[in-house]
Amino acid sequence: MAYRLPFTKLLHHPTKNLLILVFGSHFHALDTSTGALISTTRSLVSSSNNDSIDNNNTTAVNNTETDNSSSNSIHPKYIIPSTDAHLATIRTLAFYDRVYFNTSSSSSISSTLLATSDENKILKIWNCDEWELRNTRPVQKRVVSIAFNKDGSQIVIADKFGDVYSHPLDPPEDKQNASTLLLGHVSMVTDMVITPNNKYVITCDRDEHIRVSRFPKGYNIESYCLGHKQFVSKIHILPWANDLLISAGGDDFIALWDYVPGKLLQTLNIKEIIETRETYNDEEETYVDSEDSNSIVITSITSSPISKHIALTIEKFPGIVILDWNETEKQIQYLQTLNLSIDPLDLAYDIDGNLWVSNYVKEEQSNESLITVFKKNDNEYEKVPEDHSLVKQINEYGSTTVETIPDLYITSQLRKNLVDWREQDDDDDDAQSLEGEGNNNTSKQKKSQGSKRNKKRVKIE
Repeated sequence: MAYRLPFTKLLHHPTKNLLILVFGSHFHALDTSTGALISTTRSLVSSSNNDSIDNNNTTAVNNTETDNSSSNSIHPKYIIPSTDAHLATIRTLAFYDRVYFNTSSSSSISSTLLATSDENKILKIWNCDEWELRNTRPVQKRVVSIAFNKDGSQIVIADKFGDVYSHPLDPPEDKQNASTLLLGHVSMVTDMVITPNNKYVITCDRDEHIRVSRFPKGYNIESYCLGHKQFVSKIHILPWANDLLISAGGDDFIALWDYVPGKLLQTLNIKEIIETRETYNDEEETYVDSEDSNSIVITSITSSPISKHIALTIEKFPGIVILDWNETEKQIQYLQTLNLSIDPLDLAYDIDGNLWVSNYVKEEQSNESLITVFKKNDNEYEKVPEDHSLVKQINEYGSTTVETIPDLYITSQLRKNLVDWREQDDDDDDAQSLEGEGNNNTSKQKKSQGSKRNKKRVKIE
């Protein structure tokens, strides 16, 4: 039996109705104001019938109808040739808006770029206006995070072996992998951001460190944000307070920092918030890492500048924690938990403050939706029905099918064990291929080596 591959990454443009949904080595681009697919790198097949859209041609018929009463009637405007798509699982991506001044019309023109990187150490830059591949180049190591500098002339990447490099937007023809080393960690880098003022590059690693370095002279360290006891997997600058940073990972809490001086302003215990909750079956359950009953793993952080809300996902927890910004106290406070019938993988706010969630649909949950949307109404979130225009088309066309749903819980593998990450084979310390090829052999190999962490959801009595 074939199963639909979940969307592992969601990325929403900060100012446009544009959402990127990653599945395996492919992605969709979706208009979040209508729910219509704009572009895709893979042929689409409806889950309800045999209607299909092939990507052998570079451009599909542009249907301007925006009524999703029949999602089959709306085809993507751009279908990217399969020859331009990635050949391996996409791991990270980033947007950038380039603004030009048109002298003939005396007006500014904005052009959107998208950077994507995969497990095969390939970096691609896309022109999102016409959905064309701008360039492709190899990188030295697998990328864990991508960012553009302020003027878009440089692409900054952090790799899993602890280094941060700067690459030119358009590489020289005679040196496709041209790069400049900015800084290095002695541990595995897990996330990176460049501050909006372009003065600092902030990195975090598996050894609980958050480093604030001057940009682009990364050898000048401004400060460290120290306070985590476990790995730090996510860092996020608040869009309404650019001098403040949120961090999270394997600890029970999230931390709020004034990052330039490295000052810890607040910690908020997330484990206590989710420890006991009402599920759909009206049973009180606690969801934790089965290897360590005292641990949770925070996997995603996103925020909405409209509502000043922060949303979190926790590994193996069927819900989303919503936090609110207290402007008076300049602190984060708990607002509510959005209950789900299935574990979320990633999430993103759109420009209207609605929350888009990708669901970890497993074999036994094959009838569940791949995408859930919560519409924002004041301080309340309302889950849209499955036949709503925002989600109908993406859930019908979905992603692609695989024989086996791979293990997508990869963040908890950052928790330290007896096997040092530097000693593991480069191909063994990643999750199984999202395309579902060789899953059984990979799983057996990892179990025999003792490097695959056997996780499960447990109920705490």
